[in-house]
Amino acid sequence: MKKQYNVSYCLFFVLLICLPLSSLQVRADHVIPVTVKTLQQLVFHPVKKAPAEVVTLQNSLLSSEISALVENVHVQVGDRVLKDQLLVTLECDDYELKKQQLIAEKQALQADLVFAAYQFERSGKLLKSKSVSQETHRRQAAEVKKLEAKIQLLHSKIQQSDKNISRCGIKAPFTGVIAERMINIGENVVRRTALIRLIDVDNLEVEVQVPIVMIDDLDYKSLNFVYRDHYYPLEMRAIIPSIETRARHQRVRLRFVDKKALPAAFGVVEITRSELKIPTNYLVSRQSQVGIFLLKKVSDEQSKTHYKAHFHSLKNALIGRAASVDLPLESQIIIEGRHALNDGDSVIVQPVQATQAQVR
Repeated sequence: MKKQYNVSYCLFFVLLICLPLSSLQVRADHVIPVTVKTLQQLVFHPVKKAPAEVVTLQNSLLSSEISALVENVHVQVGDRVLKDQLLVTLECDDYELKKQQLIAEKQALQADLVFAAYQFERSGKLLKSKSVSQETHRRQAAEVKKLEAKIQLLHSKIQQSDKNISRCGIKAPFTGVIAERMINIGENVVRRTALIRLIDVDNLEVEVQVPIVMIDDLDYKSLNFVYRDHYYPLEMRAIIPSIETRARHQRVRLRFVDKKALPAAFGVVEITRSELKIPTNYLVSRQSQVGIFLLKKVSDEQSKTHYKAHFHSLKNALIGRAASVDLPLESQIIIEGRHALNDGDSVIVQPVQATQAQVR
């Protein structure tokens, strides 16, 4: 019996010794190990993409304004030409001969006009002495006016001839690149025959179709045209005030800031929004609210510093979608261990590498 009592006492003392240790272990279990990152390390600017095309402000099909034979073509496809540079020369002999003929006719009429004016002046003097009838005097006045009108008509025809002669040389209306050449030397062309296609490679814009819901809130940080893995910075020029009723889009014209893509290049425009968002995998749901856990530094009565988890709800946040956040970028966000937390839980911050090693 004595031996049994000794055993009981031993067990009792063992329980007394172990009880505080177990209590301490329970308290330690309430301090949840976590890892943290600053908000700046987690947030991102959302990017929207839309198909877009590079358009040139000048894409001209140069045509013949006269009927003539092609005498020379001075350019080839791909050549870069300057404004007023000669591109095509048409044979102009017929138009120059026509001009010379008109000049000769004008000179003959001018000689007739000199004589008619002399007769009119002389008949005016004779009319005073009644040596010439009033009818003859008026006929001579009409002859002078008729000759003046014919000379004016010939003058207009000579000007038209000069214009036709100038059209024998087709010049570039702007600086650009030859995109197409439709004629060859020796061909006979008539009015409105297409000769050369000239495109402007300096004045380029990007046209993009943007949903109207984005037009109302087009607050962007940057705009880029992406073509063949190259990024071309853009700036807004104009929003076309018309809606594509079927697709509910609006056309937006963007201007290149620095380097330019090729005309007719088809790519995408990346619209980087100004707002900041946090990825959905850092969001948690507590009491029908969605938010994030922040690391909060607190001090107890003995001025000892420890940390607690603070649940911060985010407006309009949904699990499965990135959420907008307006906290300071230096805010510390709890990453590992957040799923086991409740608002106000005590936490202990551990290095990220140590936690990853534990997980492994």
